Amino acid sequence: MSRKSAGDKYDERRCQLLAAERRLSTGNSIGAFETLVAFPREYADAMGHLAFHRLYKQLSTWPDTVCARAFLPAKDEYNWRKRQQKPVETMDTGKSIKDSDLLIFLMPSETDWFPSLQMMELSDITFRNDEREHKWPILIATGLSVTANPIPMSSFFDAFIIGETEPTLGPVLDIIKSLGSRRRPKSEILASLAMLPGLYVPEVHGASPKYSIMRQWASSESIGALTNTISAHTILPDTYILEIARGCPFNCRFCMAGYLLLPYREQRAEDLETKVSKLPQDTALVYAACSPADHDELTELMCIADRNKLDARISSHMKESPELSEELPTILDAETLVLVPETGSESLRKVIGKFRTNESYFKIVREISPITKSIQICVQLGVPFEKESDRVAIVDFVETVMSLSELPVSVRIDPFIPRPWTAFQWTAMANLRDVREHLVELSENLVQLGVKDITGFDPRAAHIHALLIRGTRAVGRALEIKLEGVGWNTAFDRAGLDMNCVFKEKNQSEKLPWEFLNMGFGYTRLAREYQMALAAEDERSTEEEKN
Repeated sequence: MSRKSAGDKYDERRCQLLAAERRLSTGNSIGAFETLVAFPREYADAMGHLAFHRLYKQLSTWPDTVCARAFLPAKDEYNWRKRQQKPVETMDTGKSIKDSDLLIFLMPSETDWFPSLQMMELSDITFRNDEREHKWPILIATGLSVTANPIPMSSFFDAFIIGETEPTLGPVLDIIKSLGSRRRPKSEILASLAMLPGLYVPEVHGASPKYSIMRQWASSESIGALTNTISAHTILPDTYILEIARGCPFNCRFCMAGYLLLPYREQRAEDLETKVSKLPQDTALVYAACSPADHDELTELMCIADRNKLDARISSHMKESPELSEELPTILDAETLVLVPETGSESLRKVIGKFRTNESYFKIVREISPITKSIQICVQLGVPFEKESDRVAIVDFVETVMSLSELPVSVRIDPFIPRPWTAFQWTAMANLRDVREHLVELSENLVQLGVKDITGFDPRAAHIHALLIRGTRAVGRALEIKLEGVGWNTAFDRAGLDMNCVFKEKNQSEKLPWEFLNMGFGYTRLAREYQMALAAEDERSTEEEKN
């Protein structure tokens, strides 16, 4: 009896995933213009991301356009494809991702940059945009990370969508289709794309554009993306996700998404009801937003779900108004209460732009819902102006929560990264040696309290993330070198990049790589917020001296 080849096994896996999907509607089945949306994450993770569904639907329903999907292969399949020199194939057709007219990579995080190059390498797509001899496919990047800073990836992609895709993607498709059908040269296509608002085209604009490129954002009426395809093989099995708001009503000074998704926009319950009513009964539904519990009509939205016999929950199981914002929605089990104080110190919380008191969190714990089975506390380590007393305050905060409830408590510790387009973009990242010591000490103190589930970050990984998102074109060169199998230190060194640069404070007069972008609020606002943080720090230092 002959064994199946590896190729047959992976194709069978692809077909099984397709067969397990359930769709509310289908996109265009025929069209002269072949597009592909690639998410450099594995299938289960990618299909749980609402931005991917939103982008795919827009591409697959545009007139005369068909769209396929592609994902980062699982590790075993990736290694096999690399050994056998087999390209990444689309989920829907099994064709190479290279065989398309337009290839759009969605990259919400800087952690998606390297995998995107891995997918390109497997598929024999020339990395450098100025070395690609073939016109097709045209490569475009979109997502929060490249909206914040496209420069590190500007050597690889033909164009970047700066901001949200709803107002931008249609004109992009029309230009490429129109000029492509007339066999116009690629240079003419890129020059036309460069004329569109919200498009950064490196070949036309250069590495340091002389004029600003304006971020685009969707109207309130466009909010309300809905998962079109569900499956049992995703991080949210058989669950629909419905966007009820975009942006965050609170602007914490460290939160990049809070600024880049301005203005805050809510969709009305009556406008969402039509979408909810089309969902199959007795299925799960998540209302998603940065702070969904603060939607003005959440009660009505829950009633709508109940009337349609849906199991509804929200993407952050607590109400954080008026001060909490999260960088991205985190969908957890509805039975988990999530507290995101960032720190146990109220005075430090004011410095970073979050003005909620400890007592307001404790009140929520005292009034905990009967369905709640666990509590998760999320904090940051290494934030600007952090002191030993602030880290002690984290332990005190957790201890108080544990004294108020017998439910199991877990703690997630995230690193602070001075990201672009935040009030702290000029600040230095905390010294890695100190952060490691503080992380060990904090974890040990939490264990002594009886906390069994502590998710700690890798300070080394946080350092790499900071270098990527804050980088120049040298970062792109480092990513290329990393593909050779070397370590990050070697890659950055050979690219001529000083890895200690993120540990140095930036002068506000110094030009930053992403400064040519126009986010609609300018550096004046960020500088003002930073000055307010400094003032808050001076105030709390004065109070500490008095005490």
